[in-house]
Parts: sequence; structure tokens; C-alpha cells
Amino acid sequence: MIRVRASQIFTHSKEDVVAAKKQLDSGTPFEEVVTNFSTCPSKENAGDLGWMPEGNLQSIMGQEVSEADLGNIIGPVHSQYGYHILKISEIEVEKIEGPFNAELSMETANQIFPEVHTLLFKEFHIGMPVTPYNKDETLASLCQTHRKNVQEVINCLNREHADKNIAVMTCEELKQKIDSDNKPVLLDIRESWERDISKIEGSHIINAENNDHVLGTFEKDREIVLIDWKQDRSPSFQKWLTQKGFTNMKCLEGGIDLWSEKIDTQLNRYDIDEDDEYRYEDILDEDDGHDEHEDHDDHEGHDHP
Repeated sequence: MIRVRASQIFTHSKEDVVAAKKQLDSGTPFEEVVTNFSTCPSKENAGDLGWMPEGNLQSIMGQEVSEADLGNIIGPVHSQYGYHILKISEIEVEKIEGPFNAELSMETANQIFPEVHTLLFKEFHIGMPVTPYNKDETLASLCQTHRKNVQEVINCLNREHADKNIAVMTCEELKQKIDSDNKPVLLDIRESWERDISKIEGSHIINAENNDHVLGTFEKDREIVLIDWKQDRSPSFQKWLTQKGFTNMKCLEGGIDLWSEKIDTQLNRYDIDEDDEYRYEDILDEDDGHDEHEDHDDHEGHDHP
């Protein structure tokens, strides 16, 4: 994803936008031309529109934005609002960590992720799904050839690779680690009422209110095991932790439900009626004033030994 910062000269007058462009072509500073012609409130800030998603600017420009546009003056562009002359002042490309980088050879990329051909063709219209790449070709050279933003391509590959490579720890492996005093950090990401039914002793409760504090107590390379109900929620939380810089997370295979079946059979097991519009709490972004007791009443679990 790209964020773009742009400034604009905006007017409803065709004559004024033409005159503004002539001044820019003659070397008049952009900020001065803004003062002379723009009717947008952004005129008070030298035309600065602030940061916006790439798509917002594309809707005005009618074309894709790339890092090559940095510093360029674009327009005049006629939109449904009026006439625009745009200057791209900053571009920030989101970076998703993973095994792919600009200098990686396509041969190695294919070994890491055999679906790379299909994905690049589907998402970026690069090559053909089964056509081999040249031996010395890299992600950077491939993107240059096809005029694609290399960071966007890298992000796509790293995101898809992470989606298909969720790290898992089996119940037996976790039990062995706990018994050998090699216990990893156990993060319980379930709702409060679920933890009231059953929990693994020594696990840390993490929710919207305390996640910054809890995560701040561990080194980012510490082994972390995520506990949910049936391993249904932990993969997305694992990805979020990766974005936060943590490097050694695993999902407990089958969640606490399988743990209760295989390891600690004394723990209560429970069902969730998903047809009753059950929703678990959002650890990352929860509305203020959330009442956990109300949540328990609305979405009560059903115990069974």
C-alpha cells in the first residue's frame, strides 16, 4: 500500500488553470502559483493536502501513482470537482517483512514460494503463470521491466507467503516444553468468559486495553504461543505480531479445545453458537465502554466435560 502526500492548485476556471500552468512552466515556484490561482482551502497551507491513500489521488489523476512521480507536477487534470494541478511531495510505501526482497533472484523466489508465477500474473499481470524466468532475473529487474512498484510486489509476496505459512506448535510439543521448564510465553487471546471456563495455567491474558503493556514485557525474539478456542483466531493475530516486529510466534494447534482433549482432560470444553452471531472481542481495536459481563450474557458458552 502507498500513502501519498500532495499539494494542489485548484480552480473552477479553465482560464485560470491554463494561466497557472504557464507560470509553472516559466519557473514560478509552486507555492507562489498556489497563492495566485488556487481557490481550495488548502491554499492556506501552500496547497498541501496532507497524507492520503494512493487510491484517493488516483481518483483525481485517473492514473496509478508510483515512486517515479515524486516531485513531479501533474496536470492540469479535469475532475468532477474542477481543475487540478498536483505536485507529489512525498511517497511512503508500506513494507511487509518476509523472505522476499528486491535483490532476490526469481529462481530462489520460486524455490521459496512455488506459486510465485501464478501470483505475479494474477495480481500484477507479470509474465505467464508457468513461464520460467531468466536465470539472472531478480525481483527488482522484473519489476523494472514491467514498470511495477517493486515494494508493492515484495509486499504482496511476503503477505501471501505469511498467509500460507502459519507456524504451529502441537499440544504435545507445548506440554514437553512446559515440563522441561523451557516454557514459551503463552498469550491467551480469547474473550474473558471463555477464559473463565478453561485456561492453561501461567498464560497471559491479552486484550484491547492491555496489549501494549503485555507485549512490552517480552523481547521480540522470545518464543510466543497463541491460545484461542480452536486455532481459528490466532493466525490473524500472529500476522499482526509480525507487523509489530515479533519474530517467533506459533499458534497452539487446535487451540485450547484440542489441548483439553489431548493433554489436560480435566479442563472444561465449550461450544460457541456461531449462528447466534457470535463475535469474539477485537484485541486490536475495541470500542470504549465494552462491558465484559454483558458480553458473557449475550454469548454464553455451553460447558461440557
